Amino acid sequence: MKKTLSLVLFLGIISALSGLCIGYVNGITEPLIAANELASEKQNLELMYPGKEFITIDYTGDDENILGIYEVSGEAYIVKVQGYGYSSTPIVALIGFDTEGTISNLIILSNQETNGYGSRCFEEEFINTAYIGKAMDEDVDMVSGATLTSTAMQNMIAAARNAVSALY
Repeated sequence: MKKTLSLVLFLGIISALSGLCIGYVNGITEPLIAANELASEKQNLELMYPGKEFITIDYTGDDENILGIYEVSGEAYIVKVQGYGYSSTPIVALIGFDTEGTISNLIILSNQETNGYGSRCFEEEFINTAYIGKAMDEDVDMVSGATLTSTAMQNMIAAARNAVSALY
């Protein structure tokens, strides 16, 4: 009994010390991780609007697919949005809107859609013809044979439009 009690006490002390060490290391690394994420995000925004200033806008809406909104030097908005197509891994994109609400730029940051089918939605030629230049009230094109991916892209654009329209 005495041996069991001392073993439990010893394990409790070791667990508490381990928790304190993990908390301490987390406190040190958390700002570094946040700074790296911000630098990576800024790098992606720079791809869309090189040399511009970006202001993070607090999104207060309830759409969980909106991951962030940025204002570009008073001339555009960029919405980071996610959606689910055929894959269980989300498609993540940056969608740029000019001051009239027209899609001015679109970059796919990540996707795991099927090569040859859903991935056609992300080809530069298709993006330039199906998405770029579309106004707020215009529908975007779908890819035949990639209904789930196309629908995900339509939903992502609609979510981004709704978020941006609340800013105008």
